[in-house]
Amino acid sequence: MLPKFKQYVDFETRGENILDLVYTNTPEAYKAAPRPHLGHSDHISVFLTPAYRPLLKQVRAERKHTRVWPEGAASALQDCFLHTDWYVFRTAASYDDLFNIEEYAETVTSYIAKCTEDVTIMKTFTARGNEKPWMTAEVRSLLRARDAAYRAGNTAALRSTRTALEKGIRAAKRAFAGKIQGHLCDTGDTRRMWKGIQTLTGYKARQQVTDTNTSLPDELNNFFARFDAANTTPKGRASPCLQTDQPVLTIDSMDTRRILSKVNPWKAVGPDNIPGRVLKECAEELADVLTNIFNISLSQAIVPTSLKTSMIIPIAKKPVVACLNDYRPVALTPIIMKCFERLVKPHITASLPSSLPIAPTVLQRMPSLPRCTQYSRIWKTKTHTPESCTLTSAQRLTPSSHRDLWRN
Repeated sequence: MLPKFKQYVDFETRGENILDLVYTNTPEAYKAAPRPHLGHSDHISVFLTPAYRPLLKQVRAERKHTRVWPEGAASALQDCFLHTDWYVFRTAASYDDLFNIEEYAETVTSYIAKCTEDVTIMKTFTARGNEKPWMTAEVRSLLRARDAAYRAGNTAALRSTRTALEKGIRAAKRAFAGKIQGHLCDTGDTRRMWKGIQTLTGYKARQQVTDTNTSLPDELNNFFARFDAANTTPKGRASPCLQTDQPVLTIDSMDTRRILSKVNPWKAVGPDNIPGRVLKECAEELADVLTNIFNISLSQAIVPTSLKTSMIIPIAKKPVVACLNDYRPVALTPIIMKCFERLVKPHITASLPSSLPIAPTVLQRMPSLPRCTQYSRIWKTKTHTPESCTLTSAQRLTPSSHRDLWRN
């Protein structure tokens, strides 16, 4: 009778007959349920409930933590590092004729992380599924003022707060629209452009799958390290100097300053808790001490443990996880180590033999060190910590034919 309409009543409403019908042009919009008669009616009642579940009930409210940089935090951090006596850390790591690069790097990175925590503020907020993207702190304060006036019963104050709230919402929407337009206008920043496109199209990232199984970190550690279980190669490292006529590779502080100033501040923080914004904002103040750590690491052929520790984050590939293979491991390494890799990579790529089955131009386009060092036989050994699901990646040069890669 009505082919484009959906009929929801599928139970008897009068005796054994279905006499009460409900049609809508939206399929699966309601759910019909029988209810008792009203008074002396010979028809039962039909109760329709919307099948749509509000977004506030679909997604649970989540408490999140974020580190906020107050006004003047960057200048305070620059002043702190500028007046820091870095020689104290170097002296504390020296024992007679021995120098402990592990202690030196650990104390310096811990000091940088501690100073960052002192000048920034950790805030906790509640993220709800139905929160509007244009909602600001000013609009929230106007909402609280309107609710307070309503509860107080003040008619004049309620009228004025409603007017101020309407104006505040319109201003917030205009500001949000200008922000999205700015994302699309700046074609040089692809990150902002894609963020604007996702906002316009309503794209939502896949929900993270949480597992309450306490043995999951141990199982993931064993699963991700299954290829290293049969590795019986003894651990070792190259001696720092084999030939006296070839000096050890040294890094200039100007190069370190240039690399630090190009760090992406949006990069995820590694296990050292040093954000990329700190390295970018304080590149001038941290260049000398980090260059000293890099040069000592090259001269001793030792990579400090604090710089080579990676935190593995398992990301679900599918909405429903059926096995361990449905997790993809994502390693978060210290950003300082990534800068160290970028400084050493040009020397390694220039030292590779021309007989490799890959063009040198391709190596120059590779962004990170591990991708190009696989051709120079640099292996990785991993140490597993089941409690924290942490992998430690130590790069070492074993064959004597490749030990000269660390020298000019």
